[in-house]
Amino acid sequence: MLGNYTILKNKLKASVDWIAFTSTIVATAREMMEFLGYRETDFQLLPKGANGYSKVYRLKGYPVSVMTEGNEGMGTHVVIAGSAIEDMLQHYRNTLVTDTPFNTKALAVSDFDYTVMLEFLKDIRRIGWLTRLDLAVDDLGGRFFRVEDFKKHLENLEVVSKFRTFREVYESTLAGESTGHTIYLGSRQSEVMLRIYDKQLEQNRKAEKEEDKIKEPWVRWELELKNQRASIAADYLIKRMSLGEVITEILNNYVRIIERDDANRSRCSINPVWESFVNTVKKLVLYVEKAKKTIEEKRKWIVHSVMPTLAGIIVADRGSFSIITDHFDDALARMNGHMQELVTRKNPDWMRDYDALLA
Repeated sequence: MLGNYTILKNKLKASVDWIAFTSTIVATAREMMEFLGYRETDFQLLPKGANGYSKVYRLKGYPVSVMTEGNEGMGTHVVIAGSAIEDMLQHYRNTLVTDTPFNTKALAVSDFDYTVMLEFLKDIRRIGWLTRLDLAVDDLGGRFFRVEDFKKHLENLEVVSKFRTFREVYESTLAGESTGHTIYLGSRQSEVMLRIYDKQLEQNRKAEKEEDKIKEPWVRWELELKNQRASIAADYLIKRMSLGEVITEILNNYVRIIERDDANRSRCSINPVWESFVNTVKKLVLYVEKAKKTIEEKRKWIVHSVMPTLAGIIVADRGSFSIITDHFDDALARMNGHMQELVTRKNPDWMRDYDALLA
């Protein structure tokens, strides 16, 4: 791995293209700047706040933002765009080889390429939590799929995906010059979204001179992961899975292009170009275990959803609680195993207490 990117066996380039995280431990802007390896004078205070924070500091020359002074519990928020990640890693590296309040390990200079990104992700998990992590695969030369190619596969129902919807966005000048073409799979509000876009058009739109324009096709596949999904992907990297493995296996889990050789699309064989593109048969699942309900959550649900109806019945019955007392034994007998587990966790002696109450 070369700093922030790696070259895959099929010559694709895999990289981290966006990092955003929040910390309530590193509480001030100055401390966060030092955590990243910068000085306070490297940043400038912007005239307006953002995302619920009243103060936003922007790194001079690179898109790195440090946001502070939000509501209670919001902590300090950091956004690092893809074009700033290499510079940030260079500065962060200095915190690993020098004596700073955030230095918890020693890192040799020769280890930079392989470990700095992983150490950074570890430290984010130590001081806070990721809110967004973008992982990208660049097809320089457009050797596998152009954006138009993928669109045709979609139209021909040759794409099997966990995403339910897609949308396509074209951009052009008023003179008719194409400046952008993107296909989005998934929703911006969800924790996983995939976009496939024409990076050549995007870069050439920014070029000031004709000679600066990119002549070869360039297609980018970009996974935008948020919150728990971002943290799970980072944990895979921290466990020493390679960046290329993580990206291609997540991609292969969410999308595949097929050959229409079976009436049941789930049994269709994989398109051979897709097989060469992802270069893996493995699928990396970003599974988030559902949080178990607690007695307190059940109590809140009762108060919020049931109590208005229950209060109405009690008032209609002129203050009688018979709706509870007449049906309590039957309700207790029908209590399912999950509810019994919650009750036992809160009160291990509940069955003995209830027997004593009946006696």
